[in-house]
Order: sequence, then structure tokens, then C-alpha cells
Amino acid sequence: MNLSNSNIKWFSSFFAILLAVLILSACKKDKVGGTPQITSIRNYSAAPGDTLVTSITAGQWIVIHGSNLKDAVEILFDGVPAQFNYGLFSNDMAVVQIPATIPFNTVPAELLNTVRYTTVTGSTLFSFNYSYPMPVITGIGNETFFPGDSVYIQGSGFFLVQSVNFAGGVIKNFAVDSLGTFIRFICPPLAEVPGGPIKVVAQAGTAITSKIYTVGKPSIISISNENPSAGDSVYIYGAAFKDVQTVNFGGVTIATYNTSPDFSYIAFKCPPLNSSGVVTVTTSYGSASTTFKVNDVLTGMIGNMEWGDLFGWQWWGGASLQSGDPNSGWPPYDPLFAGNPSMFMSLINSPLNSGDGNNGSTAIRLGDAQWMPAGNISDAPENWAVKFEMNVPKAWNGASLCIQGGVSNNIMYRYEPWSTATGAEDFKTKGWVTVTIPLSSFRTNSATLGDGRGNAITTLTSLVGNSGKTGMNLYMHNYSAATNPTGYYAAFDNIRVVKIK
Repeated sequence: MNLSNSNIKWFSSFFAILLAVLILSACKKDKVGGTPQITSIRNYSAAPGDTLVTSITAGQWIVIHGSNLKDAVEILFDGVPAQFNYGLFSNDMAVVQIPATIPFNTVPAELLNTVRYTTVTGSTLFSFNYSYPMPVITGIGNETFFPGDSVYIQGSGFFLVQSVNFAGGVIKNFAVDSLGTFIRFICPPLAEVPGGPIKVVAQAGTAITSKIYTVGKPSIISISNENPSAGDSVYIYGAAFKDVQTVNFGGVTIATYNTSPDFSYIAFKCPPLNSSGVVTVTTSYGSASTTFKVNDVLTGMIGNMEWGDLFGWQWWGGASLQSGDPNSGWPPYDPLFAGNPSMFMSLINSPLNSGDGNNGSTAIRLGDAQWMPAGNISDAPENWAVKFEMNVPKAWNGASLCIQGGVSNNIMYRYEPWSTATGAEDFKTKGWVTVTIPLSSFRTNSATLGDGRGNAITTLTSLVGNSGKTGMNLYMHNYSAATNPTGYYAAFDNIRVVKIK
């Protein structure tokens, strides 16, 4: 085909115009997107669950509605970038998950409750409310604290905290971590914190403890041996034994004692005791006293194994009567149980086969006695405890000491001091010690979980009847599927029930 100059010029002009149109068209297409706009946010769910939401939660999947949303390059929730998938986007809708973790406490005020949506053509800021989690108090970093100490309130949901109350005082200066898991402050002077709960008011609501906290005031939890002999080592266990001024044990002032570095116990050698009495520890921050008496072989006694009305033992069951007097003749004396000059019971046996042991063959059987006054029968079980002195000079592992009242064989407490968080370990004592078992620890037998593994008792009558007077059995039993690793060689004395609250 022959082309004239005029035809060539015509085609050249045509293609130039076509190219210009295509370029203009492309430029116009690039500008179609425009600035993104957000009109609403809905819950990401199938209808009818895809409703408009008035607040959003960290980690929640949502649908952002608007225009020009497809070409997103960044989506920020309170300044925190979200991960997103273009496959879930269209020009008027974007499905995205809010970041699971947003450090609300460090977000600048101007970014709180905002969504910043940025595309290749622009950016928009959309204001929105977040549903903050309710604050929860789980504990404090240290149960013992003194003025000037750093205190940490632990929990969750401590976002945008407005006020903190601690032990009856207002904390004026405090710091909160970015993730809302703890609040830190310096414990105020004693006069500013007279005692009270912990209260935290945050953006989502208020958290308050049922426990009352006191600053510096000592507390007594237990005594290593409540009926010691002169010269025995005694430990008073508790908290806040700092700046101790006086220690009184059963009416006798202890002249020489040592406190542990963490203020959790006081140790001393027992002086001669002439009477019973409470234990009192006084520090520069306050004082604490026991509700029960030490050197007391009368109060609440079920069996003290001494000749008289409180002897208790029924003369059968598998236990043996022992004497702490080397010259007694009978009952016999065992030097392994030295340190208790009175009479007491012993349970001694070789390893038990699986299922062996009962309240008639491996038992200390005690007759009826008044566990608590009839007037106290409606008390809460945690207000009372079974106590006894015990000496275990040889390894004990595997056999359970079952403790039952005389009213029901369906309720018991299984004392297993060899059972630890990491497994069974040989257990021994260094001489005589006091064991305390709150009556709230007694449980029903369970067909699936085993004896003493069911529900905790909620009334004293279920254990001791309406009068509060009944017997008591303590016996060894092997609940394991194999023979016990050891036998048991143990002595027991002054078996009693005492009010502890």
C-alpha cells in the first residue's frame, strides 16, 4: 500500500491525539480514589450480628464503612498500627482486626479514641469510643510493707487510672505501666494509712478488695510449738516483725530473740513457763496477739494422754501409749521422742500395702469430748481448728493421717505433710511441733475424687453434731496404688480443738 504524505500526516495526528486521550484518561483514573472517608464502624459478623457498634475493644474484628478505602497504606488505632489484608478491602468497606494490645496509658491525649486511616491519596481521622476492660486487683507485690517501701498493686485493666486508695489513705502520686497490669507508689507515712482496702478507679470502672490492709502492723500466723519445754527452740511465724520492741510468750517476756531478714518469724529458746497465756508481739508499728493460749493442755482438749478426765485414749485401735520420762518404766520411753516430758501416743508401722490402714488397726481412738461450747455451734468452721503436737523422727512418705469426728465417717481431713507441689518427699520434724488444721479444711468423701476430697464442710454440726460433743479418730491409710515408700514413726500429744478467729 502506498501512503501519501497527507495520509502519513493524518495517521500521525490520530495517534498523537489517541495517546493524549489515554494519558489524560490514566491521570483521571489515578485521581478517582480521592481522600478516604469513614462513615461508620460495624461488628464483623454475619447478619443480623453485623450491627453498628458504639464502642470497640482491643483485638476485635470490625468492618470500616466509608469511601476511597481500598488503597490503604496504614490504619492506626490510638496510634497503634493494625495488620490488614487487601483481600478484605473494597472501595467502600475494609475488614480489619484492632490490635490486641494497645498501651492506652502512654497514648497521647489527642490520639485516644481515634482511628487514623491513610491511603495513597490521603488520610482521615475518625473519633470512636473504646470499651476499656474493667480493672481487676489480683494482689500486691509484697504482703508486708512499711512507710517508704515501694508498693505494687497487681492486676489488669488499670487504664487511665483516676484515683488510688491504699490501706485507708489516698495515694497522691502513682505510676501505671503502659499495659495496665500494675500500679506503683511509695507507701505513705503511718499516720496517712490507718488501714483499709485497696481501691482503684479507672476509665472502665472501680475495683476494690475485700481484704483490709494495714501498714507495718505485725500479724501472728502460727507458733512452731505451742506446748514447748524449757530450752526448746520456738518460732513465731507471721509478718511485719520489724523494729520489734517486746515479745511475750505465755505470760513470760522473752529477753533474747532473733528476727528473720524478711521479718516473717521470731526465733528464741523457750524459758521456763509457769502458766498458760497468749503470745503478743509489739513493734514500733503496732502489736499482734494470738486468740489462743500457749502452754495450755486444758482448753478444748480431746485427749492429752495424762491420767485424769482428759486422758482421751480408748485403749485400742493400733496406737501405743508412750512416756517422755526416761525413768517411767511403763509406759515405755523412746529416746527418739525426747523433748516432751509428759505421756503421749505413738503410731509406728512398716510400709502399708495399697488400701491398708483403718480406724481400728492403725488408729488413735479418742472418746467423746466437747469440741467447742454448744453456744458456738453456729460459728463458721474456719473459726476453729484441730491442733496437736507431733514428733516425726524418721522419714514418713505415702501414708495419709486421716482425721475424723465421731458423727460421720463420710467427712475427714487427710493430713499429708509429705505431699508437696513437686511430688512426694520424705517428711521429718526436728523435735516436737504444733500442727493446726482449720475445721473448714474437712471435706466429704467423693466417689470420684476419693475420701476427704469432696466438698468442704460449711457447718460445724455436720462434723460434730448439734451438741458439739463427739469423739475423734486419727488413723493411717495408704490411698496409693502401691506400697508406701516408707513406714511411719510418729508421736502425737495434746489433741484439741481451739478457736483461732
